[in-house]
Amino acid sequence: MKAIILAGEGEQDIKYFGQGKALINFKGKPLIEYTIDALTQSEMIEYILVVGNKALLTPYIGNKVDEIIDQEKNMLDNLMKGISYFEENEKILISTCDIPLITFQAVQDFIIKSLNLNADLCYPIIERSICEGNYPDAKRTYASLKEGDFTGGNLIMVNPFKVKSIEDHIRLLIKHRKNPLKMTRALGPKIVLQMLSKRLTIEKLEIYIKERFNIEGRALITPYPEVGSDIDRIEDIEILEKYI
Repeated sequence: MKAIILAGEGEQDIKYFGQGKALINFKGKPLIEYTIDALTQSEMIEYILVVGNKALLTPYIGNKVDEIIDQEKNMLDNLMKGISYFEENEKILISTCDIPLITFQAVQDFIIKSLNLNADLCYPIIERSICEGNYPDAKRTYASLKEGDFTGGNLIMVNPFKVKSIEDHIRLLIKHRKNPLKMTRALGPKIVLQMLSKRLTIEKLEIYIKERFNIEGRALITPYPEVGSDIDRIEDIEILEKYI
């Protein structure tokens, strides 16, 4: 399987961290290396493509991945450029570069379960009790569903041709990815009301996505909180370093 690591230097990251996240020093090595190591060790990834600042990234990870291509202006453009790099109609694993606690076991588990679901898009979600039980100091945003409170992960399995067909919708969802309520609002008022009243189930959400976007999307409950432990703030670095 092929994997894409999104490592673009967003304006917000440069303003906040003084640089892109990929090369932030985390326990003595660039943050992105943790993702690369997990993908490589999983033995299920045959090719790793990184989308980011090629000139800056190459000296650090050029010998650890198969290809680095230059970034575009935002995350979705980077995603679409990465997907377009591969011509074959096969599932692709997408990952962010800022999940230092990620393990090859978590990667393998997500890949195997996603392939078994045979959906166009698989997205990992983690139960609140799992996150807080394993990483009590880490700060996460949770969405309340009928099955419980969940946070989203930083891996995604996609059918590239289906993703291209709903690019505008994905652009809106990515824009609001850190705010579950706004993300749900992008799906429509019916979904918002059900979520606020805690009547929205995972199955109903999947059915709604299929009806509205003509795409088979599945939420995959993962037992690995590492998938959702990303870095959004400077203080997250100190918090997550405690768990390495």
